[in-house]
Amino acid sequence: MFCQELIDKSKLANRDIAGIISPGSFLNDVKQSFEAMDIRTGRTEPLANLLRQDPSDFEFGDWFFNIRTLEWGNRVFQSSVPCEMLVVDELGPLELVFSQGWVKALDVIRSGQYRLALIVIRPELLELAQNLFNPTAVIHLDNPEEVSSMVEEYSQKIRKILD
Repeated sequence: MFCQELIDKSKLANRDIAGIISPGSFLNDVKQSFEAMDIRTGRTEPLANLLRQDPSDFEFGDWFFNIRTLEWGNRVFQSSVPCEMLVVDELGPLELVFSQGWVKALDVIRSGQYRLALIVIRPELLELAQNLFNPTAVIHLDNPEEVSSMVEEYSQKIRKILD
């Protein structure tokens, strides 16, 4: 939700935003699946589901990941730079611990071919990610009710950085 709202505000400023966001589908407040959306093109592919959708799905924890979407997403990340703002939603244990999933996103982040990067990291992996990427700022989203005000605050900061 935060990434999408921030991207919407940033696109209004005609910025070159690239990468992937991963919106989820919920049933009774339980995430059932999520997709991968190429921010530049709007193309969306099924990323993971609680139920196996294809025999080739990759099982990780409670989720079954679509192998073809992971491959496509890695190509999206490779073609995302250069850009003004790179978005990676999200890096988790699959990438940071097991070197699978969005592995090309790690290379793209390290390349520095962007002016600003917004990388979603699970709280339990924050220290590991900070050691890998040495970020200049960390945004903590603890309360969903604060998303709109935080989007407003950070969209202004982003405009200042990119201007």
